[in-house]
Amino acid sequence: MGKNALRWAPRVAVFLVLLAVGAAAVVGLSHFSPRDIATPAQQPVEQAPTLPPPAVGSQWRYTTPQLTASSSPGAEACTRSVADIAIGGGGQSGADFCLRRGGGYPYAASILLTDPHGRLVCAGCAVKVRFDDGGAQSFEATAASTDGTDYTLFIRDGAGLAGALKHASTATFTLPIRGAGEQAVRFDVAGLKWSG
Repeated sequence: MGKNALRWAPRVAVFLVLLAVGAAAVVGLSHFSPRDIATPAQQPVEQAPTLPPPAVGSQWRYTTPQLTASSSPGAEACTRSVADIAIGGGGQSGADFCLRRGGGYPYAASILLTDPHGRLVCAGCAVKVRFDDGGAQSFEATAASTDGTDYTLFIRDGAGLAGALKHASTATFTLPIRGAGEQAVRFDVAGLKWSG
């Protein structure tokens, strides 16, 4: 054997060993199905809760919410605003109006802006409400919350509000919005089924 052949012999041997190892790996992996190969578990995507569809002839949706600290579920009836309102900075937001009882919730009624960038200016105020074409009535309310958000307005007299809603087709709330002034938000409230 010449010197050139001796120089290439170790390189060829290494190449053949690597080729054999690669072939063995391919054969070994071919016995696994995609199910056998561990992949990181995918975290479930948290989705916003969806309300059931409203009953025929009504916009009200009924659920049974419950705070974790409460021992029993409550009752809730919600309806969506007829149109969006201005929330400042050129933004628009819909609103949900909900009546609640039980379930550990401290307030009996609330209006929630669907865009959390909206800011209600009401640390303790009286909100004006018109039922159908009637005169405005005042209800004590606050947008101050324990978590510092102010895109929800809590109305203290839910029972009085529910009583007036049962005799109305629409309810129009005048809401003070930071950067947009007072905004009238109207809800279709016909067909409410609510006791208490």
